[in-house]
Amino acid sequence: MKEPRVRIVYAHWIFRLPWMRPYRGICVGRRILFRDPEGRVPGELLAHEMIHQDQITRHGVLPFYLAYVRDYLINLARYRNHDRAYRNIPFEREAFAANRPARTRGNRPRRRNKA
Repeated sequence: MKEPRVRIVYAHWIFRLPWMRPYRGICVGRRILFRDPEGRVPGELLAHEMIHQDQITRHGVLPFYLAYVRDYLINLARYRNHDRAYRNIPFEREAFAANRPARTRGNRPRRRNKA
């Protein structure tokens, strides 16, 4: 199957809107929009947004966004906190987990007993 083409846009105007100012990047369909210019976007943020593109490929654009909004609203009702609701969306948890160093995902080196 052919990989979908992703368009990346840096220094996008949408981040000037008051409700978008806290955010640094967002996926809109097959586009990734960033607040900062190209040289100032951290690699971790690009990787995070690319994981969302993989999720969109797996689930489809519309099903991805419907599930994303559904899970956010369920979490918002549960936690009554935007940040906790956002961070507990399964798609976000997957994207954040993939960006964590291997040592924090349970792959810690075993300690040797000193004899």
